[in-house]
Amino acid sequence: MKKILISLLGIIFVAALVLAGYWFSGWLALPDKVPQQSEVYQQDFGNAAEKAMAELVLAQQQQQLPAVTAAVAWRGQLVWVGAAGYADLANQTAATVHSQFRIGSTSKAVTATALARAVAAGEIDLDSPISQYMPQLPNPAWQNFTLRQLMSHTAGLPGYAENTDRIGAIRTLLKQRDFPDVIDALALFDDSELLFSPGTDFHYSSFDVNLASAVLQSAMQQPFLQYLQQEVSEPLQLNSLSADNDTVDALANRVSFYITHDGYAKKHWPVNLSQKWAGGGLIASSADLAKLGSAWFNPDFIPAAIQQEFWTPQQLSSGEVNEQFYALGWRHFSQDALFCDKQNPLSRNISYVHHGGVSDGAQSWLVLYPELQLVVAMNANTVKENYCDFAGQAARITRPFLQQIAPDWLVPKV
Repeated sequence: MKKILISLLGIIFVAALVLAGYWFSGWLALPDKVPQQSEVYQQDFGNAAEKAMAELVLAQQQQQLPAVTAAVAWRGQLVWVGAAGYADLANQTAATVHSQFRIGSTSKAVTATALARAVAAGEIDLDSPISQYMPQLPNPAWQNFTLRQLMSHTAGLPGYAENTDRIGAIRTLLKQRDFPDVIDALALFDDSELLFSPGTDFHYSSFDVNLASAVLQSAMQQPFLQYLQQEVSEPLQLNSLSADNDTVDALANRVSFYITHDGYAKKHWPVNLSQKWAGGGLIASSADLAKLGSAWFNPDFIPAAIQQEFWTPQQLSSGEVNEQFYALGWRHFSQDALFCDKQNPLSRNISYVHHGGVSDGAQSWLVLYPELQLVVAMNANTVKENYCDFAGQAARITRPFLQQIAPDWLVPKV
């Protein structure tokens, strides 16, 4: 045990030295003028698209984003996609409407989409013990978990900070080890203690969804990424949706990821996100995220009953709804303003289904407005400390489309 501790301390010390050297080199000034691209797919929305593009460029400049993209879909069809900034600053490579970004925890909504397809096909049941589908679970305490509990974060698994599997916790922090199979990544938390009895409380954790992907893989007898490709990417033609990997050069549209500070940016250090593909390790374009969100309104892709089951905030065993109004891979609640835009109240309460994500040098936002079948996605290749500095810009991009689709929503309450 002493040797292990000394080894771990040595790794941490070396990592600290490397990070110190990294921080003081390689900074590039963010340019004042950047390339732009705007694609309008429904000409009736030309004026709204022009205003949205102006807001996107403003967001790129004000928030010091090396690159930012956004997409809007309505009634199952893309309306507009915009891009502003650089996919790679050093090479002056422009971001485009096809650029791929790390989507962080928005990956959970993607995983929920794949799982919903399996449920709709009758291949898997949300309330059966996961041991029914994966008998060789690495931790016996997981035997009676259900996929409903895992996808709603009520199973009792810890988050990164609470992980008592010490070696796994350090590897999770460093993100340098490769896990070619989602089952392999369970080793990062399989020795950790539960926080509470399943179903009694709520604790948001990517480990929940990572385990759910392993269960899905075992149930379908097909690698998780392969099933995701077959059931989501191919039928929806999501060419950008992929597992992120810093060692893969074949992803031609994948942007570089940055840390920004006071008008400067530097590349984020290399990471391996194979430890959490399902919970936070996927990449996609804003356009493909909007298409994925729109697919939830198509009953041929996801039946209405399954849609509602996945969008219903889950109750704890006490009968109370969990504190984040978390459903199954989505959050769902109502309020009288767009997300992070409370200073501009709407005329009514609106329902929205959403998930955001923060990853290594990237942020993502995907929101669905069921009453309008309106979907908005936004991505950037850096992280803002205050998430609302990012998502608030998405609200301003949304408003021109609301003005055309539902102008009565924008009339303030009397």
